[in-house]
Amino acid sequence: MLCLFVGPVGLDNGVGLRPAMGYNTWNDLRCEGVTADAIDAIAVAMVELELAKLGYAYLNVDDCWATATDPSGELVADPAAFPDGLPALVESVHARGLRFGLYGDRGWKTCAFRPGSGGLEPAHAAQFARWGVDYLKYDSCWASNDHDAAFEQYGAMRDALNASGRPVLYSLCGWNAWYAPRGAELANSWRIAADCDEWANVYVAVRTNEALGQHAAPGGFNDPDMLLGSDPTAPAHLTPRQVQAQFSLWAVMAAPLLIGSRLRSMPASDLATYSNPEAIAINQDALGRQGEVVWSNCPPYAPRDNWWNSPWSMPREVAVAWTSVLVTAAMLSATSALLLRRRAPRTARLMLVFAACCTGYVGWIWCHRPRLDACQQVWARPLEDGSHALCFVNFAPHAAVVGCDSACMARAGIRSPVTVRDAVRQRATDFGQVRQVDAVHLPADGGSELYRLTPLSV
Repeated sequence: MLCLFVGPVGLDNGVGLRPAMGYNTWNDLRCEGVTADAIDAIAVAMVELELAKLGYAYLNVDDCWATATDPSGELVADPAAFPDGLPALVESVHARGLRFGLYGDRGWKTCAFRPGSGGLEPAHAAQFARWGVDYLKYDSCWASNDHDAAFEQYGAMRDALNASGRPVLYSLCGWNAWYAPRGAELANSWRIAADCDEWANVYVAVRTNEALGQHAAPGGFNDPDMLLGSDPTAPAHLTPRQVQAQFSLWAVMAAPLLIGSRLRSMPASDLATYSNPEAIAINQDALGRQGEVVWSNCPPYAPRDNWWNSPWSMPREVAVAWTSVLVTAAMLSATSALLLRRRAPRTARLMLVFAACCTGYVGWIWCHRPRLDACQQVWARPLEDGSHALCFVNFAPHAAVVGCDSACMARAGIRSPVTVRDAVRQRATDFGQVRQVDAVHLPADGGSELYRLTPLSV
């Protein structure tokens, strides 16, 4: 990784010393909206909304930008979407003071069936460097889920980026907690859970990240996925309350802050959440320590092994699409079986079996979908100046009152009186000088509070 790391030297690129901040196109544009004009307009919006001033530096283009590889093995950008080519768009984004990110995949195809980079890492890394790419999100579709094979393939792109001579922030997207112990050898960040496309998946990502804090440090961070906004027209979205809870949790988890929502129609509440300088300061704290759970009434949790389109990691819209296809197939097969039961009984029986299989698979998908536990947590994160961030969150469908008593404070490393500042509302609280934080009222379904606790001596 970086020279600051103890252990094997991996991606020696000098970037990623703090969690990346920026925007990603996926939950805004999906495939059909990825065009040079749309991305240039988003670059303008990032500047006009003053997000760039706050540190949101990366404009990352996700899947669907490439259509083929040329005879030399290099990727070919969609000529209809990018008539002037990718280098011209990169130059335009750079001219606005932003950094440009791009998407690739270690498999032979991307998740959207575009050309992957498996076996072509040197050519593609050199191409990205030549174009001036600053960030690479490297996905894991159409590739082996064997751990050693995955590490080898991610390492191949790491080495190719090292050899390119350009410092590219390398974001490994393998959707599994088992990347974390090796993450610092491989990349600047590593996805530890499936896509966050609903509140239940945010819960899964948070619970997964509980046990992974020791693997995060300046230069390499656990990545629980993008920030979801509350715009109901976006392909994936949360409620405004849940947007705030996710942002506060991501701040104490030292997670990348990549806005994954409709930037050009962002609700005012989302913009206020993402523009909060005190929450951003907690996320970007130079100590680089990930927070940990210091109090919880949630049940024990063990992450599942995620593989592409497994029912528990399948994006919700994919689950809905599969359900529609399978239910339609089951109905048609059952109807055909009824019509054929006298003329072709054997065929009718086979069609009934097929209909039952389709119905059973639908049940399997929804039986294994992510689910929330009705519980609360308190996370704590030490900060460079000796203060601590404390985040209270309620995952339950009912309101709750939660505190952090002396034992909770001790687990957070707080053993002296502190003053408590409300980082969300950016003002002092009424707690006064305290040794514990009592009676924090949390609304249902994502109620949260984010405090900064400062010892009296600081």
